[in-house]
Amino acid sequence: MRPIAVTMFLALTAAAAQAGSIAPHRAVYDLSLLRVSEGAGLTTAEGRLAFEVQGSTCEGWTVNFRMANRFSPSDGEVKMVDTQSTAYESGDYLEMHYNQKEFVNGALREESRVKVNRPAVGAEGSGERSAAGAKPFTIPAETFFPTQHQLKLMELAERGETRDSSLIFDGSDEDKLYRAITFIGTRKAPGSNSRDSGNPVAKELSGLASWPVSVSYYPVAGDADTPDYQVSFDLYENGVATGLVMDYGQFALAGTLSKLEALKAESCN
Repeated sequence: MRPIAVTMFLALTAAAAQAGSIAPHRAVYDLSLLRVSEGAGLTTAEGRLAFEVQGSTCEGWTVNFRMANRFSPSDGEVKMVDTQSTAYESGDYLEMHYNQKEFVNGALREESRVKVNRPAVGAEGSGERSAAGAKPFTIPAETFFPTQHQLKLMELAERGETRDSSLIFDGSDEDKLYRAITFIGTRKAPGSNSRDSGNPVAKELSGLASWPVSVSYYPVAGDADTPDYQVSFDLYENGVATGLVMDYGQFALAGTLSKLEALKAESCN
């Protein structure tokens, strides 16, 4: 299973950050099976999603991501899928590197590296993949990188906007592009998010406003009527995401925030 867009889950900080900023952090979500269709061939699923975000608009952003899930099929053996990735995105959004490894039952099944550069924001970019025989590719001028897109959504939420459509390249599926359709719900006043009131890990968020957000990812290639996957969550004004739901069509996983740790933020020189 390819990882979801990791930039949907961003920064923890002890106090509210300025709109549009991302604070370095570590976060962990406990995953459980929320829904499964009859045709999925799946009885149970559980796991953990962990990531670490460091950097700034000066030095660029680095995101370390890991999602490990234990799937129990209706027939056959239990499967452990462990996806690990590291992504770097320059603060000027002109360069992105993405490295990913996927292990199944402890054995490496897939490894990929992708690099993209563009001369200016709003200009066509050129990319290359590490796979043997892979040809160079291009991304359209209007493409957003993940952190660039996340900052856009945070700004739209602050302005009271409710919808966005953006072309996204995150590198997690080689040179594949997605059309991300986002809906942003009504602002929840500080302390009014009942879903988080009983979670002690989310205590630091009680003084912050939040917005319910849903993002659907449609593959650009072809004429897909349904998204490859959908992500929904509550987005706090400092970038923290809670109430995570990852919907892959035949099944959906729920993520409960179980750990938040602020990391040291480096000031721009």
